[in-house]
Amino acid sequence: MFESVNNLLFLIVVLSIAIIFLLSFKFSRKTINEFTNSSIALFFIVVALARPKWGLKQVEAKSLSSDIVIAIDVSRSMLAQDLKPDRLTRAKIIFKDLTEKLKGQRIGLIAFAGQAYWQCPLTSDIKAFEMFLSLLDTDTVPFYGTNISAPIDLACESLKKVPSNAKALVIITDGESFDGDLKSSLAFAKENQTRIFCVGIGTEKGEPIPTYENGQFKEYLKDEKGKTVVTKLDSSTLEQIALSTGGRYYNMNQDQSLNNLVARLNKLDKIEGTANIFNNLEDRYYYFLIISLIFLLLYLFMPTTKRQKNIKLED
Repeated sequence: MFESVNNLLFLIVVLSIAIIFLLSFKFSRKTINEFTNSSIALFFIVVALARPKWGLKQVEAKSLSSDIVIAIDVSRSMLAQDLKPDRLTRAKIIFKDLTEKLKGQRIGLIAFAGQAYWQCPLTSDIKAFEMFLSLLDTDTVPFYGTNISAPIDLACESLKKVPSNAKALVIITDGESFDGDLKSSLAFAKENQTRIFCVGIGTEKGEPIPTYENGQFKEYLKDEKGKTVVTKLDSSTLEQIALSTGGRYYNMNQDQSLNNLVARLNKLDKIEGTANIFNNLEDRYYYFLIISLIFLLLYLFMPTTKRQKNIKLED
């Protein structure tokens, strides 16, 4: 395998010139004799320039990054259509664009409803993150309800050993939380110095929650009394969560807010992350350099008398 196609093409060109050069001397045996060692040396030098590689070796690579966990609400209220086409789809589209603007971060993904689960561990592979993000739907978490405490506890536990100025938790939700102990979770976040940035999705006016059967709209969700459930954005709760941990609250309806969020996340400190081990082809160009050096030394240090004797014998 050659590292550079351009170098391989250069090899072909040089060999072609060498052949033409040899023919131009009318096949003089004397000229060819003197030219042989130097031309062979030139051949191996050009092969070395093409950077031939074979055989695998393990390489350890470390990078500087900050750690950001993004938690997305996948409860049934995220099917409300006060943001088109619905809250969850809108959140996935916007945060796909947002992550592509982040620089030098590892990003993890948590999905939550009544409970919270890791969908993508912290990774610097943005494409992998985007793949898991695209797969999110309201069936991802098999527990109904909305428990904002759950992703806070899960993320803070994972980020416990990361310095405070190099980590963040971003929560995307409508803010309606009916389960969990939010007060205790916020105390845990503050104890571990994890800043939480909340992004509110929805409208304060609210919207009924559609239900589907076989992919088709069935009816709007109703409570135990048969009344249509209307889900509203609870900005005050989200603002309280953010401010109590040193973070900030953003409204997804305001595009500039998300640009400000990206700017803040990009200002996080970068620390040395876990080393990645991968296989790489090993350079072997030095073999060819050594061979070329041998031929050059043979040519340069061959006694002049010996070269002349060889020429006379051939004549």
